[in-house]
Amino acid sequence: MALSPDDLRVIDDMKQREFTQKKRRRAVSAMHRERTRFRALLSTLITVVVAVVVGLGYAAVRGLFGAPLVEFWDNDWLALVIGAVIGWLLGELWFRSASGRRVLTGKDARLNQKYSGDLHAGRRWQQFFYRGEEISALIPRALYTLESHPNEYESLDAVLAEVRATRYENPRFRARGQELFNSLTDATDLVILSTVDEFGRPSSRFMRFVTTERPGVWYVTSAPEAPKIPEFDRGQAALLTVPTENGATISSNRVHVRRASKGFAEIADFYRAQVPRYLDGMTSEDQAREIVYEVIIESARVSSWEYNEPVLFENNRAPV
Repeated sequence: MALSPDDLRVIDDMKQREFTQKKRRRAVSAMHRERTRFRALLSTLITVVVAVVVGLGYAAVRGLFGAPLVEFWDNDWLALVIGAVIGWLLGELWFRSASGRRVLTGKDARLNQKYSGDLHAGRRWQQFFYRGEEISALIPRALYTLESHPNEYESLDAVLAEVRATRYENPRFRARGQELFNSLTDATDLVILSTVDEFGRPSSRFMRFVTTERPGVWYVTSAPEAPKIPEFDRGQAALLTVPTENGATISSNRVHVRRASKGFAEIADFYRAQVPRYLDGMTSEDQAREIVYEVIIESARVSSWEYNEPVLFENNRAPV
């Protein structure tokens, strides 16, 4: 049976999507190798320099006093080994310092620039919609099915239906998405919350958020006179976290917002722990007036150059 021209065009797009994803994965692997090699070279350089300095210093001291300072340490090679250990430890400490992080961040920026073409092309195709459904997880199996049985299906819908019916959802994939979501909320506290005003015009605002003990539920606060208040009270929103250094974001358009039953004083400790200095500019009167909202995420997508994982919070379904 022949597939329709429309189906064939979609299949061509699916193949293009897989091609760009393979290029993106190769680029990410190359970046990881270059990043690891760069750090190893720096670590080796620091280790060698410190070892040589310690070895030469020890040799100089021996020459000055004419005998080893410690009787059992009558071996220049031992001085080099100890110097190498000290150098490696100093290198690891330097990587954690501000200057070391700047050097590594600069290398990451150069790698992102070098591989930006493949990374951006791959991210463009991370999601794939067909008849309003996001089917990126089905595409590899669907293409394999079509190549294995090229004449058995009369439509792409039939292929996707079979893939859905035989698909096994590994629980580890869901757990991975949740882990990535949690790690990203630990890495950032700034989100863009988008709502609509009374005329249906979009409105977006940067806001500081804190996570709660409930998965997929955040707190945000606002002054009562802020124009965002009536928009929040409509209950619907979309969000996008500010990208991290490796381009990772959380995005969702399945978000509902409602006033929390708690006052600001009851959640102030969340802000003290997660958003340092947030309360510094707020007087006690400001805190008493602040309105607290719950941002309840039904589902989200966690994506970066390296991954693109959906996250579902089944307990956060919007009330019907």
